[in-house]
Amino acid sequence: MNISLQQLSGNLGQKLMNVYYVTGDEPLQKEQAVKAIRQAAVNNGFSERVVLDVDNKFDWGLLLAESQSMSLFGDKRLIELRMLQTKPGAEGSKALIAFMAECPDDVMLLIVSGKLEKQQHKSKWFKAIDAKGVCIQIWPIDKAQLPRWVTQRMLTLKMQPTPDALALLCDRVEGNLLAAEQALEKLFLLNGEGEVDSDAVRDLVADSSRYNVFQLIDGCLNGEASQSVKMLDGLQGEGVDPVIIVWAFTREIRTLVSMSLAVSEQPLEQVIRSFHVWQKRQNCVKSALSRHKAHQWQLFLWQLSELDKLNKGLKTGNIWHELIQLVLKIAGKPLMPVQRPKQAAYSYLT
Repeated sequence: MNISLQQLSGNLGQKLMNVYYVTGDEPLQKEQAVKAIRQAAVNNGFSERVVLDVDNKFDWGLLLAESQSMSLFGDKRLIELRMLQTKPGAEGSKALIAFMAECPDDVMLLIVSGKLEKQQHKSKWFKAIDAKGVCIQIWPIDKAQLPRWVTQRMLTLKMQPTPDALALLCDRVEGNLLAAEQALEKLFLLNGEGEVDSDAVRDLVADSSRYNVFQLIDGCLNGEASQSVKMLDGLQGEGVDPVIIVWAFTREIRTLVSMSLAVSEQPLEQVIRSFHVWQKRQNCVKSALSRHKAHQWQLFLWQLSELDKLNKGLKTGNIWHELIQLVLKIAGKPLMPVQRPKQAAYSYLT
């Protein structure tokens, strides 16, 4: 059974399941889910806890041995399985399936891992877990959801942010929930309960926003020009190698070239399905395809090939300045017109 983090509290208030699987890449929310499950286990008599860290050399026989061994004091036990990778391999798959088939009532299994890939949901081991227990998938809080999350957290601390304070706080912690949590604790300690204005946020909260390359790409596709430039500046400040950014944009735009060509012959929804675009990314992809035609995506791809030459020292220039130009062009807010490549380069792309 799949549930969201918001549904977890209600689920734990009912009869506990034998298996809970927490998966995702957002550390704060994942830790909150894990702590809630541990506490529910303690409240229901699971007083002994065993932790197994799974790496490439892990002996999966330990999982079955722990589930079948008797507790020293006859207590119910929580086995916490920390999977560094989300693919348990052949031996791990067999062990997990066997555990699900034999899991005794006095043992609870808590599995914690990174984000599951879509194809892993079809695996036999995951289906066995899904049939026996509860899977909690942790998703990052995006820009649109962040104000609500921050407001709820502040209300639990009996703080009421003004609209300006809320906007400034979200801007400074976007993409970094750990920083957001720390900022709220700091605000509470130094400002106390009651109203929080923008001056308090400005004085007490540093800019801790953190982004990744894929958030940058989606921002560009959505047409969020100023936000995308901010993300790019943040990536530069974090020391991200521009090679990674060029690679990620190249991969994305190659797909958009193919999709934009297909749109001329097929309905957009059909193209979206045929290219297996994730549900959460469909809106930004549709926005990008409506903004630029196939020849424009081909020009962006050519521009990326020029940036690759900059990376390799075959051209001179400031690659971060060039990336800003590219980001603004993709977002639909160029500072200068797109440069058309020579015919030879353009022909190569088509």
